[in-house]
Parts: sequence; C-alpha cells; structure tokens
Amino acid sequence: MTGPRTGVVADANVLIDYASVDKSLLALVAGHLGPLRIASPVLEEVRQLSATEAMKLGLEIVEPTLAQALEAEGARGATSFQDQLCLILARDNGWTVISNDKTLRGVCAKLGIRCLWGLETMAVLVAQGHLSAAKALAAAEAMSERNIFLTQQVVAAFRRKLGL
Repeated sequence: MTGPRTGVVADANVLIDYASVDKSLLALVAGHLGPLRIASPVLEEVRQLSATEAMKLGLEIVEPTLAQALEAEGARGATSFQDQLCLILARDNGWTVISNDKTLRGVCAKLGIRCLWGLETMAVLVAQGHLSAAKALAAAEAMSERNIFLTQQVVAAFRRKLGL
C-alpha cells in the first residue's frame, strides 16, 4: 500500500487506539508498512506509550526541524499543531499519514499526501498476511469500546472488509 519502505507517520488518535489495545500492532506496522515515525510532540500526547516503549517496538521518534515546527505553529485552520507536524513531515519525506482525523485527512488529500485510516492499516496487514483477520477484528472491537468515533457501524464495515 505504501511504496517500498517509504514509511508512515501516525497521529495521536491512531497511536492511542493501537497502544490502548495491543502495542504489538504498532510493531507490525513498523515492520511491514514502516518505518513508522512519530513526531516527538505527537508522542507527548499519547499517555499510553512511552518513548522507551515506542523505540522497543521499532518506532522512530522524529524531531521536527525548526522550520517544520514554525510552519506547523503558523498554520491556520482546524488542525492542531501536532496534526500539522504529521502533515508537514509526510509532505517533506514522502510518507503516508495514518489518521482517523477527518480534518487532517482532508488537508492531506488537498496536498496529495496519501492517508490510511487506523483500521485500514490493519486491513493492509491482514491482506499482506502479517496479521490474522480474527486478531484485527478483536483489536477493532476493543478500540471501539474506548473510542466513541469507532462506532459499531465502522466495526461492522471493517468485519465485512476482512471477509468475516
């Protein structure tokens, strides 16, 4: 789905979902779709994942340049500083953004930056044979219990996509 090892950058909402239910999923993303990068200011938002844990899972913590941070700080619109950093890092490095944030995804679409939904990322891992459909569905159901935006309708559509 992404180019050959071009890498991905995840925003806080996806990291929180994954880290809350099964941190090993992040290692799978890093190992098969990654490298998986996290901007340091984004990681600070994710209480469920420490920098040490992230590095043990094979995630790369990225420090934005001063120019990138200033651009993110000066950006106008409905996206947060952290989301702007994800977008800028993806744009500057040819990475794919993993996000469930519709506003961020909309800005990425306007700029031609590839995006994956959080659950879509697991579906890619299933399609590539790196994750069982049953484990992906169990993770999605657990995420749904913690995240009001991952509704039962979203999980049902994910189940159908997995062929379950």
